[in-house]
Amino acid sequence: MYLAIFQLYPVLYAVYISFHKYDLMSPPVFTGLSNYTRLASDEQFLRSLWVTAFYVFWTIIPVIGLSFVLGGLLSTLGRSRSVWRFLLYLPSILPFVSVALVWKLMFNQRGPINDALNSAGMASIPWLTNSAYAPWALIFMSWWHATSYYTIIFLAGFLTLPRDCFEAARLDGAKLLPMIRHITIPLMRPTIALVVVLATVNGLKAFVFQQVLTDGGPANATQILTILIYKTAFSYLDMGRASTYSIVLFGCIMLLSLIQIWLISGRRDA
Repeated sequence: MYLAIFQLYPVLYAVYISFHKYDLMSPPVFTGLSNYTRLASDEQFLRSLWVTAFYVFWTIIPVIGLSFVLGGLLSTLGRSRSVWRFLLYLPSILPFVSVALVWKLMFNQRGPINDALNSAGMASIPWLTNSAYAPWALIFMSWWHATSYYTIIFLAGFLTLPRDCFEAARLDGAKLLPMIRHITIPLMRPTIALVVVLATVNGLKAFVFQQVLTDGGPANATQILTILIYKTAFSYLDMGRASTYSIVLFGCIMLLSLIQIWLISGRRDA
C-alpha cells in the first residue's frame, strides 16, 4: 500500500500530466505528445541537459579516483581505521542545506577560498556570480562531499579481497602498480561498477547544492535538469512540461539502474 500511494501513484500521475497542459489553476487539457515533440527544439531543456551531463561527468571521474585511492589507503590501516572512517564519512551525514550554506560562505567574494588565493598572490575569483566559474565551484564542492560516501563503499570492497592473491604476487616479485592493474582492479570490478552507477544516478538527482548556492544561475550556467523541473513547475506553473522533463530524467535513471543490475550480475555478453 505504501509503495502504491507514495511511489507508484506519483510516477503514473506524472506520466498522465505529461500529456496535458496544466497550470494548477484550471483542469488539465489533453495535448497528446506535444510536450515530448517540443523537447528537440526546447533550448532551455537542451541547455539544462548539457549542464547536467557536464556536472555528472566532471563529478564522477575525480570522485571515483579519489574514493578508490582513499579506500585502498584506509584498508591498510589497523586500529586507527575506524577513526579515519568516521572522519571521512562525516560530510555524508551532515544536512545538505547546512553543507551548501557553509560552502556558499566559503565561495563568497571575501570568503576563505579567495583569501587563500589572495595570500598566494592571486586575484579573487567570482565563484558563484560568473557563469564560467560557477559550474566548477559546484563540481569542486561535490568532490569533497561525494568522495566521503564512496570511499566507504570502496573500503568495504577492499576488505573483502582475498589476501593470498597479493601474497603470491609479492612472492613472485610483482610491483605495486602491476598488482593494482592486474589483481586489484579486476577483483574490484563489481564495486567499481556499483560506485560508477550510484555516482551517476546521484549526480542526475542533484538539486540542493545548485538550489542553495546559485539557484541555477548565473545565466543558467548551473541549471541542471532538476532545477529546470522545479522552476518550470512552481515558478512558471507549467506542470505538463515539468512532468515531461521528469519522465525524461526518470528514464535516464531507470536505464542506468538496469545497467547497474547487468554489470553487477557479472554478465559479459552485449
